[in-house]
Amino acid sequence: MSHTSKKSVDLTPQPHLTISAHKSHVCGIVYLPDGRLVTCSDDETVRIWDLENGEQEGMAMEHGGGAAGWVRGLAVTRDGKRILSGGPDKVLRVWDVETHQPTEEWGGHEDTIHCIVVSPDDQFVASGDGKGRIVIRETKEDGQTKHVIETVPGDVNSICFSPDGTKLATAHDDHRIRVFDVENGDLILGPIEGHTDYVNSVVWSLDGNRFFTASDDDSIRSWDSETGEVIGDPWSGHINFVLSMSISSDGTKLASGSYDSTVRFWGTESGDPIGEPLQHETDVWAVTFSPSDGKRILSSASDMVLRVWDAETHHPIAEWGGHESGILCIVVSPDDQLLASGHDDNMIRVFDVESGDLILGPIQGHTKLVYSVIWSLDGSRLFTASWDHSIRLWHSETGEAIGDPWMGHTDFINSLSLSPDGTKLTSASLDKTVRFWGTESGEPIGEPLQHGNRVWVAAFSPSGEFIACGEESGKVSIWRVPWWDDSKDKVIVHTQLSCHTVSHTIATPGA
Repeated sequence: MSHTSKKSVDLTPQPHLTISAHKSHVCGIVYLPDGRLVTCSDDETVRIWDLENGEQEGMAMEHGGGAAGWVRGLAVTRDGKRILSGGPDKVLRVWDVETHQPTEEWGGHEDTIHCIVVSPDDQFVASGDGKGRIVIRETKEDGQTKHVIETVPGDVNSICFSPDGTKLATAHDDHRIRVFDVENGDLILGPIEGHTDYVNSVVWSLDGNRFFTASDDDSIRSWDSETGEVIGDPWSGHINFVLSMSISSDGTKLASGSYDSTVRFWGTESGDPIGEPLQHETDVWAVTFSPSDGKRILSSASDMVLRVWDAETHHPIAEWGGHESGILCIVVSPDDQLLASGHDDNMIRVFDVESGDLILGPIQGHTKLVYSVIWSLDGSRLFTASWDHSIRLWHSETGEAIGDPWMGHTDFINSLSLSPDGTKLTSASLDKTVRFWGTESGEPIGEPLQHGNRVWVAAFSPSGEFIACGEESGKVSIWRVPWWDDSKDKVIVHTQLSCHTVSHTIATPGA
């Protein structure tokens, strides 16, 4: 399914509560039972957010690289312990909410996974893909498949269990809706016709007597869940594709997000619009009510910002300053007072930790992405590494560059690490080398460490005797630094790591 915007509208003021969440489209938003928020994005990640302060919790859950890493389907189990996500690599991934680590990978699809939903009793998970296949499986550890349902070629854009968990409604690219029996997998209603373009979203009423659908024909429709008959006229108001819907916790209101850059509200019984639309800068991809009390509405747009609104007044709640560019790295100063960040606009910024105010920058100098930034031990300087193949040194009070760029790498530099005594810096690059530098002079030290694959990260051991390097192939190599007095064999350990594992600890004597 592809979309091209037709027109835009400017109806209401911008919200004051924003979270700069991802580096690409936020495609899905779901709540955990405890009120935390989970989002997925085309930036290849799943993230968890604390809605009290807008901060990300823990590390991002990485799907992988390139198109295979896009995350389109997202769900959480009702017990709040697991997150399920899927995308173009056809794999449904299961993540532990507390550790953010992947615990399982389930196959069964033949194309991009577009949608995932968990049954009300937490016993089943259903997912739909780009070739019309729907897989219903148990949520137990092995994810045993219950049914594989083949529908029609084209995207299954949305799936939703009925409140009692006995039926599954699905929305398709063929402009139709289908309802299946969960126990035997049979089609029991449909294909239901009425929309004239892709059907993007389907949700049930709380009593299960009807379901609602949203379409690229700019309309929302209500249907009798027993007969499949349409209830009333199409709900009109959006002037572009309607992509997402959410029902309030009391079941009386429906929110819809659209390519026309608005979120609109409707009475579920009457279909009448409620209040004024909520305006975004760009197309709205996802919208959801807070599940416990329904007092807040979360929406996301292709400008990569999450917005939070008061569900009753439709007014903004507060404001968290968003960033004007993607954040690639952050590091806190040695005294915990400042935070430095590297960005995809090729600049560096320094913020006050207490107030969040920008106090230095944007600092210009690099000509490509700033992928790594670290402080000197005394906090007086900043070191940055860029995809322009250079390392630069900066005065942390003024933002002025100190000396010329440090040159030597011939490809993107991804990572920097400072030795425990602060006198040496190491850098890891896609040119398959790790290099060493004097922090005062910027001069190279010794010969580069040559690797068989592109190097993404390097780090000194606490003693400063060893350097650990991580390659694109999944290999981690541990070397004794070249200036160590008793250095002989430089490569101490080679180990092959699973590309699906996020972190490892390798115990090395003396490190």
